[in-house]
Amino acid sequence: MKMTLNLRPQVPIGEVRTLVVERQGQTLRLNSESLDLSFMCPGDYLPAGSIEHPLLGGASVIRDETGILIDGLLFHIAADQTDPAACFPEPVVIVEDGIVPLPAQSPPPPPPTPEPEPDLELGDTRYIESDDEHQN
Repeated sequence: MKMTLNLRPQVPIGEVRTLVVERQGQTLRLNSESLDLSFMCPGDYLPAGSIEHPLLGGASVIRDETGILIDGLLFHIAADQTDPAACFPEPVVIVEDGIVPLPAQSPPPPPPTPEPEPDLELGDTRYIESDDEHQN
């Protein structure tokens, strides 16, 4: 059975809480809290607000012949995140058990700034090659 997650990005007040989603059959684990959807039959619909979970309060859940759609799973992103994959995520389609790959919630850290080269002072010969080094 296929599960589809439509993520709803949101910049939280305070720090970004990392979202970890894992599928185990018809159960989703959202940050270690289980959501068992095995009771749903094709045609069942849970409207937004029917699931008491901080990440699912605004999400609806629909079960059809192909699987389950969770529309509106809250997805915290950092205020400085500019990656379109996180800001405007495509639906996440889950077809097997295990950890579900999600877009990065925060941008990667900036690369380290290289140390500037020391300035040579007049008369400093530390970096000057001698003519002897170039003779064969």
